[in-house]
Amino acid sequence: MRPVLASLILMASLPAWSQGVEKHFYLDVHWFAPGIEGHFVDTSSSNPINVDLKNDLGLTRDQTKPGFGAEYQGTRFALELSRDEQTYKGSNRITRDIVVDGQTFTADTVVTSSLKATNNTLNWTIRCLALEHFWVGIDLGARVTQFEINATGLNPPAGTEVTANYKTPLPAPQIGPSVGFQAADGRVLGRAYFHFLAYKGATYTHPAADLRFFPISWLGLRVFADAEHYKVPQGSIKSDLDVDLDRAGTGLGVVVKF
Repeated sequence: MRPVLASLILMASLPAWSQGVEKHFYLDVHWFAPGIEGHFVDTSSSNPINVDLKNDLGLTRDQTKPGFGAEYQGTRFALELSRDEQTYKGSNRITRDIVVDGQTFTADTVVTSSLKATNNTLNWTIRCLALEHFWVGIDLGARVTQFEINATGLNPPAGTEVTANYKTPLPAPQIGPSVGFQAADGRVLGRAYFHFLAYKGATYTHPAADLRFFPISWLGLRVFADAEHYKVPQGSIKSDLDVDLDRAGTGLGVVVKF
């Protein structure tokens, strides 16, 4: 990992080759509704959990709140800040014992659940090569997603109601190559990147693509696709931690350029 990080920093420090790339600020409102599936297992923590989001809870997309983003796109570098939030709901008769925040729900219990994911991203792009219509860069940043799981069920045989709430942040460095282009006198803009991190057998991958069209010079539409995969096998970072989580989807937005 250290040689890879050193290579990225070295590349990022190289002078950019610039041929008149325009500098702009962008503000956007967007809607992003990724699907989600996977499991959380952490039996050694003070708030143990052992649950599969799809097979146990049956979570599906419920609501997507408007997300917000602010960007500076310049000749040598770009800076991006964004935030969005999604909620998921489910109701399922579980076929095995599950644990949420230390509370056990026994097999054959109907569990009603919800999950809220709040995403905060800071990304800095250093453009190693910047031509008039095309650029190549390195992304350095961080993304923190806060997950909150709520579960309620009537445990047999007494039929007592059981409620649990579990919160956990999943921070992930944003490191990897990115490319972009502009066409039609700056009215069409595109960008793609691939962020990747491997540490002690755990991996994080985050590919994404973004396309923008400005029918008016200062007002545009945004279409994007985004996918994340967290893979933390048992024994890699912690002996009792096992996380395998996929989030992927497409989004739409409105962008103001100035």
